[in-house]
Amino acid sequence: MKVPVVYTAAIAMMLQQALATMSGLTVPVLAPPISAETGLSASLVGVYTAFLYGGSMVSSLAGGGFLLRFGALRVSQACLLTVGLGLAINMPGFIYLFILGAVVIGLGGGPSTPASSQILTRYATPSQAPLIFSIKQTGVPVGGVIAGVLLPFVAGEFGWRGAVLCAAAMAAALALALQPLRAEFDSDRQPQRSLKLTDIRATLRTVLRDPRVRELAMGLFAFTGLQHAFASFFVSYLTLGMSWALTDAGIAYSIAMGAGIAGRLFWGWVGSRYVPPVLLLAILGVTMGFACMAVGLVAPDWTRPAVWAVAFVYGLTGIGYQGVLLAEIARVSPPGMAGVVTGGAVFFAYAGMILFPASFGLVLALTDSYRPAFFVLGAVPILVGIMLYRSARRAGIRRADR
Repeated sequence: MKVPVVYTAAIAMMLQQALATMSGLTVPVLAPPISAETGLSASLVGVYTAFLYGGSMVSSLAGGGFLLRFGALRVSQACLLTVGLGLAINMPGFIYLFILGAVVIGLGGGPSTPASSQILTRYATPSQAPLIFSIKQTGVPVGGVIAGVLLPFVAGEFGWRGAVLCAAAMAAALALALQPLRAEFDSDRQPQRSLKLTDIRATLRTVLRDPRVRELAMGLFAFTGLQHAFASFFVSYLTLGMSWALTDAGIAYSIAMGAGIAGRLFWGWVGSRYVPPVLLLAILGVTMGFACMAVGLVAPDWTRPAVWAVAFVYGLTGIGYQGVLLAEIARVSPPGMAGVVTGGAVFFAYAGMILFPASFGLVLALTDSYRPAFFVLGAVPILVGIMLYRSARRAGIRRADR
């Protein structure tokens, strides 16, 4: 039986997203053996990540013209080859090459989400889109699992350079494996379209001038930023602040991540069938904000199941939102421009990924307590959720225009 093209597209883009995510996590995951051999401090992972996200911010904005001219599938292939090149640049083990490699990986990873949005929007009906986009977005945690499970094993057998080479080879292999899909998925490309620096300004203008896209971009900024702050500090909060064993903290973190994977599929199904996406995003924003504050209330006398429950609720909402949000951005984009507009919106997501963990660290340093940081950052998605609820009410909270 022939697989419907929309599911072929979702699976292909999920794999692309998984390996792009894996590539960005390769060096942070392998930081201990890299540090042991090179003498570089593992604390430089934060610097590495900042350069990586900076590269992604640039390419997510600048990639729109490339999507239209060369096609989203070709850009996806280029993304995979570029992150593979960035990984290879890391292999000599010199600090300046790690920084250069981070920028190259970031440049390669930035257009991956806009490219997938450009493809999926063509094949998913408006009612299918939240679920289809959510299937694709499971590639992010899948990439995290690959990085966290496979690469340390390979490093144990062949050294950290062997693991980096393995990751680069996987990205390159998928780029080649996608080639048979190009004739179909790039049939809408505009080969005569010129590439201009003004495309960057035009992309930002499109995001900021349309109130629907602007509000959704604010959602990406707040939700994605909080997600990365949670990922950066939750384990250290439990181990240093609550005196948990690292293995116990890891279990709680894994529960949040597992809930996030389930949430992406569950909320995608709910948004496709029962609840208008903007209203659903409003509910998720408020819930994840209060769940983040609940994390800040955790005390040493809390039972393990109680903490697991809070982590589960945060993961279900604060990690599970992405597919619904990206599908809605694509839906309100001008015809044929879903990838370009998504690139502009994702720029704000990367900004949140840099600013929220930094802000969390600043509040922690000023107060010497994790609780105020969880409360301050948790308030942001609550405010955005209220804004999205008002937007849904202005639209009559209806699905008729879908």
